[in-house]
Amino acid sequence: MPEFDLAGLLQMVWLRRYVILATAAIVVVATAIVVFRMTPLYDASAYVLLDQRQNKVVDVDAVLSGLATDPTSIENQLQILRSRTLLARVVEKLHLDQAPPTAPAAVDIVALALQYVNPLNWFGQDVPVSSEVDPKQRRINGAIDFLLGSETVSEVGRSSAMQISFRSDSPEKSATIANAIADAYVDDQLNAKFEATQKTSQWLADRLQQLQVQMQEADAAVQQYKAENNITETAGGGSIIDQQLAQLNGQLVTARAALAEAQARYSRVRALQASGQAEDVAQVFQSGMIGQLRQQQADLLRQQAQLAMTFGPRHPKMMDIDSQLRNIDAKIKEEVTRVVETVSNDVAVASAQVSSLQSSMSQLESQSSGQGKAKIKLSELQARSTSAHQLYDAFLGKFKETQGQEGIQTPDARVISKAMVPGIPALPNKTRDLELALLGGLLAGLGVAYLLERLDSGVRTTAQIETMLGVPVLSTLPELKGVERAGQQAADRVVDKPLSSFAEAVRGLQMGLALSNVDRAPKIILVASSVPDEGKTTVALALARVIANADKKVLLIDGDLRRPSVAHALGISPEKGGLIEVLSGQVSLDRALVKDPRSNVLVLPTARLAGNPPDLMASVAMEKLMATLRATFDAVIIDSAPLLPVNDTKILARLVDSVVFVVRWEKTERKAVANAARGLADVKAPVAGVVLTRADATRHRYYSYGYNNYYAYNKYYTD
Repeated sequence: MPEFDLAGLLQMVWLRRYVILATAAIVVVATAIVVFRMTPLYDASAYVLLDQRQNKVVDVDAVLSGLATDPTSIENQLQILRSRTLLARVVEKLHLDQAPPTAPAAVDIVALALQYVNPLNWFGQDVPVSSEVDPKQRRINGAIDFLLGSETVSEVGRSSAMQISFRSDSPEKSATIANAIADAYVDDQLNAKFEATQKTSQWLADRLQQLQVQMQEADAAVQQYKAENNITETAGGGSIIDQQLAQLNGQLVTARAALAEAQARYSRVRALQASGQAEDVAQVFQSGMIGQLRQQQADLLRQQAQLAMTFGPRHPKMMDIDSQLRNIDAKIKEEVTRVVETVSNDVAVASAQVSSLQSSMSQLESQSSGQGKAKIKLSELQARSTSAHQLYDAFLGKFKETQGQEGIQTPDARVISKAMVPGIPALPNKTRDLELALLGGLLAGLGVAYLLERLDSGVRTTAQIETMLGVPVLSTLPELKGVERAGQQAADRVVDKPLSSFAEAVRGLQMGLALSNVDRAPKIILVASSVPDEGKTTVALALARVIANADKKVLLIDGDLRRPSVAHALGISPEKGGLIEVLSGQVSLDRALVKDPRSNVLVLPTARLAGNPPDLMASVAMEKLMATLRATFDAVIIDSAPLLPVNDTKILARLVDSVVFVVRWEKTERKAVANAARGLADVKAPVAGVVLTRADATRHRYYSYGYNNYYAYNKYYTD
């Protein structure tokens, strides 16, 4: 992945600054024209809060629960605020269908730009319009579309509040419609609850009628079954037979206890009677007659004891008392016998009562067993009847509760802030739009500059040419602005201003050639280029003059036999002949040579055009001429033809010591340079290096070294 070149980016921005600024100015001016011609639009916002507080008088959640405030629920409410049904109520309330408003003329430039950037909006969809809609409905639909296009709803932060904004060209209209939408939403919440309550009440009423019929049918089935099976129940719900069985069972238990007690008492009495201790029986002690007799017996015994102290046993009084005592004993025995018989009768009565109760129990148990199977079915019928009663009671309570809610319903949303009439327009936001236009213009300018930079196929830096060709850049000759307009030649600068930057660049070329082959300095140097007008003639002439200034014997040959230019550059007329005449033997070399008017350089011009330049370049005469020149001059500079149009230079390159490849800075395409260099490589030409010509001094230095570092170098030149 290539690294980000910040320095290169800054270079591009600085060098293309005028393009960037011009693009930004165009964008800002265009934006200003649009902005200042826009119709002002005003935004008004109302705020609605989803209130979770509930009315606790009754269970308000019985029919329609309160609104939740989670993100999904709030988004659902936002969709309701955007619904056509809700906006249709606003249209009806404000009578917008009578004079349907038009869409506002102004638009948000930022929103419009984002809309065009979005690929989803690149392909429109045709919406079919029904011709069957009546004019009134068409006006209503148009008003609703206008509201949808101008309404904006959104949630406010992390709260449960929602913002309802409306945009219009009238501040009063924007506030009125925003408030109308908020009120319509609150009314819609209330109406939804009323409708839900009414529907629920109607459904409950219908359901109660059905349940009442079911309850009556269940009760009738229970009564009918009781009658068919002779089942009688008490007020408590139990069977009479079961109640009688319970009562008889209690009586039987009591009777059996009484019988056991009587039998135990009788057994005790019989045992005491058999042992002669019948008087100790408890019933005897409890008898009033026996108590009186024992009292009388005690009185007689007391009298007997008193009389015994005076009279003897045969005394009449003593005998009378004995007779009374015997009578009392007889009466006590009779009473004891009667008590024993009474205890025996009690046992018989208790036993009879137990037998009677057992007989009644057997009869009732027989009847109860017959009704047992019938009660199973009865229990099922009674359970159905009870369930029907409970369900009816539950629905009846819900029905009463629902009816009680109709009068106290409150909406789940309330308007917490009414929309105020805006004082300043929301659009166009001139300051923001112009700032964004400036920013966008600068970015667009950067894009244009980058595009120009990428589309520019010329060579600007030594690194580019050295990377592409693999040969060094020997020198870079600056562009001499205004020289051609003044009728001067750039090569004259090395004579007129030897301390100029141009002269220094040519001397750098001379040094580069000298160092290209330290062991054998090149004498015959060919100056070539890819295409015409790259400055090779100027390079050849300037290089020849610089070498001649060092007291060297230098020859400059015009080797372009198709479009010779050296004579024209020097302002001379080769009347005695030139290179072609020398090669053909018509003129001697010494006679064809012309001296440079501005230096000691000798020039071999081309006096006329050749009919067969390649043949001349490949001739034996050319080889002999090169050998003669090598022995005669210290340096021979040949100005050749372009490499790409013709093959003359490729043929001549085999006869020279070194080739200087001239490339015009920023103008010559890189492909042309590469193709020309490939042609030289094919003939194994000794290319010493490249010379970049006509380079903009400031821009070239900025590309190569940075403006701040090398701007101060100009003081070393006398341009």
